[in-house]
Amino acid sequence: MAVTLTIMQLQQLKVELETDPLILGYAPFAVAKRDADLALMLNEVRATIAIAAGILPAYKIFEAIIPSEWSSLTADEKQRIQTILSMGQVDTAGINTRAAFQATFGPATVTRSNLVALLTRLGSRSEALFGPGRSVTHEDVGYALREIA
Repeated sequence: MAVTLTIMQLQQLKVELETDPLILGYAPFAVAKRDADLALMLNEVRATIAIAAGILPAYKIFEAIIPSEWSSLTADEKQRIQTILSMGQVDTAGINTRAAFQATFGPATVTRSNLVALLTRLGSRSEALFGPGRSVTHEDVGYALREIA
């Protein structure tokens, strides 16, 4: 296996491992050069890390909408949501998508709570650093700690 990160990402990983901003306990493993253990720590899904769920089928979003809350929307709000649902698949990380849901469904609605739960999932530190679905290898860790200036 080879290094999978770019130089900029390796620099970011080096800072992460040296500063341990979330206090995950990297230091003893870094000193012992236990790169595989560090990679496992970075790739572990944690209850404290939420990331965008990524691409979702539109039917899941449809199922999150409460019918009584739908009927209280304006025609423009309904059109906005119907446009999103017509896409077939929806990028939940999209700024426009999130803004549309927030503008349409108020903070006190069950639909908004459902959508918030649907649009995020638990993630790993490597996903928080490098994007949904990304992981690091022990080679990435070793290179970041010992080869990046």
